Amino acid sequence: MADPTGRVAPGNTVATVMTLDLRDVPAEPAAPLEGVGFWRRALARGIDLLVHMLVGTVTGIVAGLLLVIGAALGGASPDAGLAAMSGNTLTSFAAALLGATAMHVLCEGLHGSTIGKRLCGIIVISEDGRPSSLGGALKRDVAYYADAMFFGLIAFQKMAASPKRQRIGDIWGRTMVVRIASLDPSVRPSRLRFAGATLAGLTADGLMIFLELAYSVIE
Repeated sequence: MADPTGRVAPGNTVATVMTLDLRDVPAEPAAPLEGVGFWRRALARGIDLLVHMLVGTVTGIVAGLLLVIGAALGGASPDAGLAAMSGNTLTSFAAALLGATAMHVLCEGLHGSTIGKRLCGIIVISEDGRPSSLGGALKRDVAYYADAMFFGLIAFQKMAASPKRQRIGDIWGRTMVVRIASLDPSVRPSRLRFAGATLAGLTADGLMIFLELAYSVIE
């Protein structure tokens, strides 16, 4: 208790110390997040490639069925259209490339994980630990094609020399890839967000391929 002069009585020293605000005690700094190595990320990319191929197959089947139904209703033969759709051209390659890129950008920008990354337990975040952004995802996924040169040797060497295991795309997009389990549960994106981001990514991928198939028929 303090006397009228404002001084603390000696017998109340311990009680006064105990009433200190614990928020004034500095918290221990959080351990820095560790980047994921090359091979786990390569496995995730391989799974995503299979997902992209499945999207392309399903889109092709749907487009073919629509063509056959339309030809039947119009009393025409669908053979010419089916032949045009099955051809491998520069535009079909470009559409597949754009579709795969769009899938990665939307999944990583809106959530942080593609299906492959989710299955491998990893996620893309910003360098400062915040969730990834569409801008960062776009940069890292455009630069992926430089990282993937020589069967990924460029990315492998860049990641080996990086403390955060960043490839060229990560450095440009200011991102890094970490294990989902290493994130604080309070900052992990929800499963609902993952579902929405995955749906957006798969839809964009399929739409790119479908538009190219439609263009090949009407060209």
